[in-house]
Amino acid sequence: MLAVAMALGTANAGESLRITLERDGHALLVRGSIEAGFADTVRAALATHPQVDVLIVRSRGGLLHEARKLAVVLNARGIKLRAEDRCASACAVMWAATQRRELATGARLGLHRSKWAVHLPGPLRAWVERRNDRANVRTFLDAGFSPALALRAAQTPSSSMYWVDARQLEHEQVEFALQ
Repeated sequence: MLAVAMALGTANAGESLRITLERDGHALLVRGSIEAGFADTVRAALATHPQVDVLIVRSRGGLLHEARKLAVVLNARGIKLRAEDRCASACAVMWAATQRRELATGARLGLHRSKWAVHLPGPLRAWVERRNDRANVRTFLDAGFSPALALRAAQTPSSSMYWVDARQLEHEQVEFALQ
C-alpha cells in the first residue's frame, strides 16, 4: 500500500491539462493540474516538437512524483522551465528541481507542506508527508533557497500557500532568469 501511495504523491486536483505550442514552435505552454501521466504526456509532446527549448508552466500543482519525473526529463534535455502567473505546490517543486529556471515578470511560486490525496492511516500518512517535506526542503536548498525559506515551505499548512516572487527569490540569491 505504501508503494502505491508513494507513487501517487500529493495532489491538487483541478484544471485539466492543456498543452499548446507557442513562440514559433520553440516553447510549449502547459496549463493545468499535475496529475497521473503528466510527465509522460509532456515528454511525448516534447518528442513531437524537438525544437522546443522552453517549457512554460501555469499550474496550481498536483502530484510530486510526476513533477519530479518531468524535472529529470527537462534537465536531461537542457530545456528551460519558465513559471508564468502562478506555479504552486508540486509545480514550484518542479521549478526548483529544474536546472534552467525562468520566472516571468509578475509570476509567483506557491510553497506549502505536502498533502496526500490517498487515504492512509494517520501515523503512516504523517510519516510520508514528513518524508516528502524533507525531500522538498532538500530540493529548495539545492536550488539556492535559504534554509529559512525552505523551512517556511515545509511549515506552511497544505491548506494555505506561501507566495514568493522574483524580488524575494533574487534577494535569496536563487539562480533563475527573469523574463
